[in-house]
Amino acid sequence: MTEPEDKTTLSIEGRPPSQFKPVLQGRKQRKLITLEEHAVTPFKTPATSVTFNTFGPEFVAGLKDRLGNIELRVKVMDANNIGAQIISLNQPTAQAFTNLDESLEFCRKANEFVYQTYCLKHPQRFFAFATLPTQNGQAAATELERCIKEYGFVGAMINGYTATEDPTVGLYLDHPQFDALWEVAQRLQKPIFIHPRVPLASNLKVLEDIPVLHGAPYGFARETVEHVFRLMYTGVFDRFPQLKICLGHMDAQGPKKKSFQSYFQENIIPNTSGMPRTSALINLMSEAKISNIMFSVDYPYESIAEMREWFETVPISDETWNDIGYRNAIRLFQLPLNYD
Repeated sequence: MTEPEDKTTLSIEGRPPSQFKPVLQGRKQRKLITLEEHAVTPFKTPATSVTFNTFGPEFVAGLKDRLGNIELRVKVMDANNIGAQIISLNQPTAQAFTNLDESLEFCRKANEFVYQTYCLKHPQRFFAFATLPTQNGQAAATELERCIKEYGFVGAMINGYTATEDPTVGLYLDHPQFDALWEVAQRLQKPIFIHPRVPLASNLKVLEDIPVLHGAPYGFARETVEHVFRLMYTGVFDRFPQLKICLGHMDAQGPKKKSFQSYFQENIIPNTSGMPRTSALINLMSEAKISNIMFSVDYPYESIAEMREWFETVPISDETWNDIGYRNAIRLFQLPLNYD
């Protein structure tokens, strides 16, 4: 029996009440796609995520194995009916370098490794985001285009600001030199994922004595939202109106100004990674276009099983659930898949 409309999100979704027929058992049979799923390579970077210091030793030990254990990854995917993952490297990767030549070398090796290890061996299960040398805008643009054309990568992941010789200053993507990168991303219709990282120490004065808040509980979201605001304020989306920026963890909240709301709906494509919270998803659905929202996990930091169990219970119509679960990802990332 159909629930009263005021107890569902059907009006937000633009669907009539008669289509609200949740069949949880049917959802279990559907393959899903996840897109903020991390891995590692054998190649060194100048720094690793400082958030590792906040994890317990048992969790870190298992986490490091899961980051690089491809056979286990496939087994977990199969057990939870995950059809495909889009692979990205563990932050901060290339954004930790200050030397362009060193970053270029790392990116080329890392992108080749991901292609050979994941995409080539499992072409229907793994796709990938390129890792880019953002120390220079043109170099980043060139590497993105190379990875798309040579490897079939579906976009790129950039881990927030890029380190500079001055530890108090970061290089952000609103700098004019990155117009070269945006031109390639828009022309080839490939989204750029801005992934959270711990804010600059100079941006954490109030919380510098509470390190646990520098990462996922607060600092990640703050850094990413500030970065996206920079793109909005400096006219990046005006110069590149078809550009798509992907955000994880349902970080973004709909801006209240009309122009910002337009950017949010047209240029931002958010996902649910690490946020199994129905109220947050419903709020996101009321602010963003549902055609831009995607399911995701944040493996191996989060559990695929737990995220899927939560997502299967979300009180939205099955058609909308399918859109968020896999259809939007197939369309937005132009994946050669069909799960219907």
